[in-house]
Amino acid sequence: MRPISERLSPTIRNLIIAEAVVFGLYIMAAGLRPAMTAHLALGRLFVAGEFWQPLSSLFVHIDLWSFVFDLIGLWFVGATIERALGRRRFLLMFFGAGLGANVVAGLLMAKLGWLSSYAGCGDSVLAMFVALGVIYGKTQVRVIGTLVLEARLLAGILVGMAVLSALLQQAWPALAGSLVAIGIGYLLGGGSGKKILAFLTRRARGGLRVLDGGRKKGGKNYVN
Repeated sequence: MRPISERLSPTIRNLIIAEAVVFGLYIMAAGLRPAMTAHLALGRLFVAGEFWQPLSSLFVHIDLWSFVFDLIGLWFVGATIERALGRRRFLLMFFGAGLGANVVAGLLMAKLGWLSSYAGCGDSVLAMFVALGVIYGKTQVRVIGTLVLEARLLAGILVGMAVLSALLQQAWPALAGSLVAIGIGYLLGGGSGKKILAFLTRRARGGLRVLDGGRKKGGKNYVN
């Protein structure tokens, strides 16, 4: 059990317990499911006055797989980010990314007439993985067994999966929420707008750059 317990700081443990208790209630109390879905998950009643939904939906899961993956992600990366940023900044990321994503998604759901519910802390977890990539960069992260990936590559894979999944399902509110969470995770993880601008500028130049004193061909410097 040690590999599991090492990733459970008091903060992460409490968040996991809260998520598990609410999901357990949802599973066992069948009569409460309609009310929990309508009033605690993010839905069309958000803009009708139920302004608590962006917060309550962070602790509500209405299907098994989202619950499992959210808790695995929270367990896998949560304590690492908390140690790197401190408890207050970690909680700011968890609630800031989740609330920001949910508010944007909720407003877009109302604009598009979306009737589906939006629930879980997946956007908060996605923000943490983005922060992991920003903070640790090329550091090797053991994913499972002998599978080891750079932190930034792992973050990139998860971001790509979240964006692609939303695009394929044409789930525009979910896509907008994920993009908000990605941005918040990047900024709170220590990323900066200057880095984004520098990256876009390099891409616009086609990736070509002049190297002073670089390799020579025929006695002359050339563009690499």
